[in-house]
Amino acid sequence: MYTRQFSINTNEWIAVSASRNRELSEILGRLAELTTADGSDVLTVSVKKGVRYFMAGKYCGFVCFADGTLVEILPRTKGGKVNARIALCEDFCQRCGHKFSPSDLHDDMNFMEYFISVFAAETMKIIKSGVLSAYTSREENMTSVQGTIMFAENIRRNLTHKERLYVRHDVFTSDRAENRIIKAAAMMFNKLTANGRSSQLLKEALSYLDEVKVPRNIKAEFSQCINTRNTRKYSTVLSICRMLFDEKEGSCLTEKNIACAQFYRLPAQAEK
Repeated sequence: MYTRQFSINTNEWIAVSASRNRELSEILGRLAELTTADGSDVLTVSVKKGVRYFMAGKYCGFVCFADGTLVEILPRTKGGKVNARIALCEDFCQRCGHKFSPSDLHDDMNFMEYFISVFAAETMKIIKSGVLSAYTSREENMTSVQGTIMFAENIRRNLTHKERLYVRHDVFTSDRAENRIIKAAAMMFNKLTANGRSSQLLKEALSYLDEVKVPRNIKAEFSQCINTRNTRKYSTVLSICRMLFDEKEGSCLTEKNIACAQFYRLPAQAEK
């Protein structure tokens, strides 16, 4: 859970004196270093007379550091941060296929919290309509014959346990790629959110996904997702997950000191 936040606008300069706020200077400096290295230039830095000057580029979004610091970058718009956040959230909804409603964006809600709230709400829609399941092959020791006995493996494993049989059989389970990706995102968001409603929905979703495994390779899981009429209800949630985990969909920084990050450029017309 984040413990403090800073909101800035694109193309805005921030002057930080290391002697007065060394920690913030180091955090923003690390963000500038990371985003410059991957070519996105979310934040650039220069030093003059002992003062570090940071300038936000044209990317909007958020980064939550492992120490609980949240940096939110909003588009430069008329009407201050409220209108800027509305513009960013509305653009995000267009990207993921969620219907934007200004009433869902509460006064105390930053972009990361809105991002999480949309994911949580859309995930619960899937769960209430029924998560998809599929048959998958499983090998395990059992006390009765189900499926096919794997004789060579059975001898190796159960030579001294005659009451067991090592078999391969098919099980109908919700442990499939789409649900594993959603579980990974829900676990991440549940650690980050400070919003009570989002936290409640995420915990409820995770309880429904209890039998679903946590994916080891999320990129590989995306390649197993299938696009059919039955999986159409997953489209919005998976779009959000791609933003979160896939570098091609935005700047999702992965570094040990970063808990979660998401940046992308808004169309010119979105910055009013």
